[in-house]
Amino acid sequence: MAEQDLAHRVAIVTGGGGGIGRAITLALVERGARVAVFDVRRESVDSVVKEATAIGNSESALAVTRDVTKADDCEAAVRETIDAFNSADLLINAHGIGMRTIREDNWNNPVKFWEIDIDRFHDLMMVNWQGAFQMARAAAPHMVERGWGRIINVTTSLDTMLTKGYMPYGPSKAALEAGTSMWAKDLDGTGVTANVVVPGGPVNTAFIPDNAPFDRAAIIQPTIMGPPVCWLATDAANNVNDRRFVARLWDTSLPGEQAAAAAGAPCGWSAGASGAFRPHKEGGQA
Repeated sequence: MAEQDLAHRVAIVTGGGGGIGRAITLALVERGARVAVFDVRRESVDSVVKEATAIGNSESALAVTRDVTKADDCEAAVRETIDAFNSADLLINAHGIGMRTIREDNWNNPVKFWEIDIDRFHDLMMVNWQGAFQMARAAAPHMVERGWGRIINVTTSLDTMLTKGYMPYGPSKAALEAGTSMWAKDLDGTGVTANVVVPGGPVNTAFIPDNAPFDRAAIIQPTIMGPPVCWLATDAANNVNDRRFVARLWDTSLPGEQAAAAAGAPCGWSAGASGAFRPHKEGGQA
C-alpha cells in the first residue's frame, strides 16, 4: 500500500469509468484521496467505484454519472462532489473520444478532413475540448476561493496534434493544451495551478482498435499516469504551473521533484530565442 499522503485531497476525475481515467482514479484512492468518478457510462462508473472502495473504503469514491458536454451537468458534478466530500481540490480532465468515433477503420483508412461528417466532428470537439473547458469553468471558482487547487488536463503527444489522419482529435487536444496554458496564467498567484500530463505514446485503451499493429502488453499501460498526477496533487507541486509532463519519462525511482524535472517541459509549444517550434520528444499517437 502506498503512503496515504493524499488523505486530505478530493478529486473529480472525468472519464473515470475506464482507460486512463480509471487508472488515475485508482492511483489517487490508493494514496488516500477521495474521488468523484465522473463518466457518462453508468455501469462503468459503478464498476470503478466498486474497485476504488475495495482499495480504500466506502467513502473513497462517489459515482457521478453525468455528461461533460452539458454545462449544467458540469456545475452539478462539482456541487455533488462538494456536498459529499466538503471540497473539490483537484479536477483531472481525463475524458475523451478518439478517431474511431469519426471513422471506425481510421487506423487503416485515415480520413481526409473534407470527408469528416460534421456532426461527428462537432461531437468530438464538444467532448474533448468544450467538455474540459466547462468542467474547469465549474471547478475553478471553488478552488480559487479556497486558495488551493489543481486542474490537470490529459492531452496528447505534440506530434499527434499534427499527424495526418488525426483530424479533429489532434486539434481538439491542441486546443486543450493551449487552453491549459491560458488558464494557468489566469490562475497565477491564486494557489490554483493548471498543468498537462500525457502518456507519451500509444496506450492500451479502447482508443487503440483491435486491428492496430501493436502488442497490447508491450505498449504503454494506463497506470503510468498515476505517479505524475499524484505528485501534482501534493504540496510539493505548489509552485508548478503551466507545465506538461510526459508520464513515460517519469522515473518513479527518483524523488518527485527530480522526476518532474526530467519529465517536464513548458505547457504547449516550446520556442527558443529564434521562436522555432521545439517539440518535447515523447512519442506519438497517444
